[in-house]
Amino acid sequence: MTKSKKLIAFVIFPLLFLSVIIFLIITSEVEYSHTRQESQHVNPTGHLTVDTEFGTIHIETANRNDVDIATKKKWESKSGILRPKLGKRVAELLEDFEITIGYDDPDSVSSVQIEGKFKRGQEGLKWFKVEIHVTVPRQYNVTLKTASRGDIHVGDLVGTVRAEALDGNLYLGEIQGEVWGATGVSGNITLNGCQNRVNLTTAMGNIRAEMTSQPQHPWTLNASMDGEIDVTLPPDIAIDVDVQTPGKISSDFSIQFPGDIKDNRLKETLNGGGPPLTLRSSSGEIRLKRK
Repeated sequence: MTKSKKLIAFVIFPLLFLSVIIFLIITSEVEYSHTRQESQHVNPTGHLTVDTEFGTIHIETANRNDVDIATKKKWESKSGILRPKLGKRVAELLEDFEITIGYDDPDSVSSVQIEGKFKRGQEGLKWFKVEIHVTVPRQYNVTLKTASRGDIHVGDLVGTVRAEALDGNLYLGEIQGEVWGATGVSGNITLNGCQNRVNLTTAMGNIRAEMTSQPQHPWTLNASMDGEIDVTLPPDIAIDVDVQTPGKISSDFSIQFPGDIKDNRLKETLNGGGPPLTLRSSSGEIRLKRK
């Protein structure tokens, strides 16, 4: 065996093998989690309240009068294999975030309350995740708030929705009830339709909304800073539009009264007029799109 072959066989190959092992150790993921599930029969005219200091909220609906709750606290990180005592520490961190579930009356439940909060501090948040999944009756009212590192998702619902994500986005399905939504810095809002009053506000985030049918109540969308607004409308929608922004205004609809466009403001009457659609942005573009 030549020197070069010996070098490859006894030095280079072992080093390559060792490098692969080290790479796998460093990039390997370790996950610890704690899950909880429970179900409760409820009155469909009831109310769900979720208020969590951390994490994502998912709301789905079903054609039955039950509230199904599934919570998951998860901690995941790289190279956990190098820290054999990690498990005990992570268990303490998971235990530190407490999720409580309460009912107004165990014998005749109409309202459900879920709260998530840290008992001591907020350590290891880089690797920490919380998810709260709730399935409610098709007709139900919800009030939702997450304060840190979490979005709010709400499926199609018959009821009132109040949602606030201070450090995330709002994704709202088609809601047949009043909608109030707000996000913190850079959080976006998406609304797939509503047959009632709508009030949406972002801080630097964008708003994407769609009117799927003729509204009977006012809509107000407000995007502060450079947030943009896109609203998609049916061609036969009958509303009064009031748009104002220092940024660009565009519309797929013919403007009946061009004289009303001044000072970065557009007032437009569509198909004879109807409930007001008020759109405001501090500096972002506002677009009216035809469906």
